[in-house]
Amino acid sequence: MVTTTIITSATVLLSFLALIIDPSYAFSPVKGSAATKRTKFASSLLASISADDTELQPVRKVAIIGSGICGLSLAHALLRSGDIEVVDIFDSRTELDEKIGSGIQLTGGMAALREISPKLQRNVADASLPLERVISRCRPWFGNSNEPWKLLELDIQKSIRSSVEELITEDGEVLAYTILRGTLQRILHEELMKEHDIQVQFGKRLSGLDYSDSDSGISLQFTDGGSTDPKYDLVVGADGIKSVVKDFVNTGKTNADGADNNGSSSAIYSGIRITFAIQEGDEIDKDTTGAQFTQFFGNGAYALTSMYGAGKGEPVAKGAFLIYMDDDYIGPFPKRKAEESSDAKPLDENIDWTQDNRVPKDHVEECLEVLQAASIPSNDVARIVEKSKRFFDLGVYFHNPFSLNGWVREFSKPNSGWFGSKTSKYAVLAGDAAHAMPPFLGQGGNQAIQDAVCLSSKIFQYNSQFQQSTDEDNVDLKVLLKEYENRRWLPTASITAKSAFLGYLEAGSSFFSNFRDAFFFVMGKVGVAEKVFMDSAKPKM
Repeated sequence: MVTTTIITSATVLLSFLALIIDPSYAFSPVKGSAATKRTKFASSLLASISADDTELQPVRKVAIIGSGICGLSLAHALLRSGDIEVVDIFDSRTELDEKIGSGIQLTGGMAALREISPKLQRNVADASLPLERVISRCRPWFGNSNEPWKLLELDIQKSIRSSVEELITEDGEVLAYTILRGTLQRILHEELMKEHDIQVQFGKRLSGLDYSDSDSGISLQFTDGGSTDPKYDLVVGADGIKSVVKDFVNTGKTNADGADNNGSSSAIYSGIRITFAIQEGDEIDKDTTGAQFTQFFGNGAYALTSMYGAGKGEPVAKGAFLIYMDDDYIGPFPKRKAEESSDAKPLDENIDWTQDNRVPKDHVEECLEVLQAASIPSNDVARIVEKSKRFFDLGVYFHNPFSLNGWVREFSKPNSGWFGSKTSKYAVLAGDAAHAMPPFLGQGGNQAIQDAVCLSSKIFQYNSQFQQSTDEDNVDLKVLLKEYENRRWLPTASITAKSAFLGYLEAGSSFFSNFRDAFFFVMGKVGVAEKVFMDSAKPKM
């Protein structure tokens, strides 16, 4: 009777899930003459509310804040055209450490890399491992067997070939791979230096952004006391969930020293924690040709084992993850006030998703006890932990996708008041700075690379106007930046909602764990699980 009730309840959730599986593109650009009329109207409207007729100028000099996957991908995307004269990248870290963080899957992001540069995409693919299969299992509900039950199994290669043509190349390659995050960043960084002679300026934590009226450009200030000349036409915040640029977009100012900027206005701690171990490549696995992700669902927690490409010709790396609820939280809500709990998690604990909060192996071994208490088969997880030297622990944060401020802000002239402040110089957000999301659909990196392609295309579209003989129909840059935001907001907001839903569902306890098992079993049988995965993987640039 209880089993029937749980399965029935899971089936009812189909109606809810349908709302977030395949949302319509209400914000998608309309093609053809309608789009042209809309763009011209919006441009005229923007011009009419400004008392200052600042002459429009092309974007020639761009500052990118952050050298993660998004920032490096955007630099590649901008430099594929000769339109951009200067691309400067600043990062608060002292270096790019290839041994930091876990691994990611690349689907729509791989298609985006191919659009940026087929050569770059090939280099990344050669360092990666094809993603072949995702399997979900749970503890037995009854009986004496310890053999886990299989809830669902997705053949990723087959599913993509049958339903997502955007992820299949002309020669039949399926664009679905796994790779260590650090390895991907290394390749993007090395290719940027090799192809474009661009160096990341490390140790530069942003503290301020200003517009200079005399120089008609944006200058940057850093916590080390350094600053740049006021030369930039555009500043892109790719500085993660703890974004200083997002602070500026939201409020028009930044904290005085930048170091205390915790992004608290929109960063949400989910109450979900992840502890994971990364095992270096072993020669015994050198002949591995494909990656499999295996989930093990338990009571109040779940585990994941996975494999990742670690570089061309390198043995594959393995990951073991434990996902569980924070004891001091009910979802995103603390059980008691922070000052009453010595164990309360500070907002900036891992808020920028740098994934560099290393912990001792003892902490991970404690988590293996959690696996046992949750009745999760831990042999596969324990084997990876025993052979690992890198251990991490982090809280899962995400951005509220609903913001009145959006992703774009125009710089104002000093002491200009509300009106008459038009400068045509902007700050815009991309990647986690715009839409940080829980990792339970594996789409954070994919969406960041797609942001890079979409944003760079809008900048090129803006610059192309200045090659024409007349400027009477020129479109303001803000119109095109808002088109970028509108195009990318809906898919990223949808993935954020689905990822948060899955995170809470997968880490459920007691009744909710049985409900989760039944839910995934039903979703797998009726094809909804496959639909959710494929819809998230499909590129939407």
